[in-house]
Amino acid sequence: MKILLFLFLFSCANIFPQLKNEYSPKVEEIMNILEKYRQNLNYIPQPDEFNVTDEKLDEILKKMCMAIEDDPEGNINYLSRRNHQHVKDIKEKKLDENVPRIGNIEGLIRKKIEKMYSNKFLTLITTPYFLRVKITHKSPDVYIDRQGNSHEQFVLNCRIEEVLKGSKRFNEGEYITFTYLKSLRCLRNYEIGNSYFIPFTVTTLEISNYEGLQPQWVDCTGNYLIENENIRMPENYFEIAVESSWTEFKQYFIDNYIIK
Repeated sequence: MKILLFLFLFSCANIFPQLKNEYSPKVEEIMNILEKYRQNLNYIPQPDEFNVTDEKLDEILKKMCMAIEDDPEGNINYLSRRNHQHVKDIKEKKLDENVPRIGNIEGLIRKKIEKMYSNKFLTLITTPYFLRVKITHKSPDVYIDRQGNSHEQFVLNCRIEEVLKGSKRFNEGEYITFTYLKSLRCLRNYEIGNSYFIPFTVTTLEISNYEGLQPQWVDCTGNYLIENENIRMPENYFEIAVESSWTEFKQYFIDNYIIK
């Protein structure tokens, strides 16, 4: 077991320098925390076996949110590459198959956060961008996944009207492009000329052959129409009302779902 662990650490020493220039210091900080937990385990524990104090969990949660907001692509890529390397090392007999991946540790942390708060809360605070945008153009397109399957999608251009989360990357007045897949299960619709409040996540080439912004489908819609400075939230996902003034909603959202 010691030999396997040595070989794994040696391989990590070779790949980590290559990664260091590809993610931000905040991503590095949260990953170092997860790695310390991982190194202290030689098996994948059940959630109730994984011990972390509430105080420490809140600290990790804050650092996780800061990393995702600061560098969401780097956060995704780091986990993806480390997980792929872990699988490769097991196949090559460099690592015991019972040793947890860093992704296992992140999953355990997320389960603890969900238990302390809720899945909804975790989804909202770990979504990297929340923007108010006006749709300027919409066109049909086709997305080809890694298996070669075709999926109908839409490509949309929009102008950013306000940034509630994501000011390190986006500015009011600039134009962005995003895509979403056509779905029979979720009713998703954006009309040219309308303003919407949209939670955005990111996709990278590490996990997909598409790279860019996509709506975060927090309630199978991901689009909240703003009309006459009122925002409509049919399912009351944000737990304020089914309709609210934009000013009131914005302050409520910042107070409750932006980690500072």
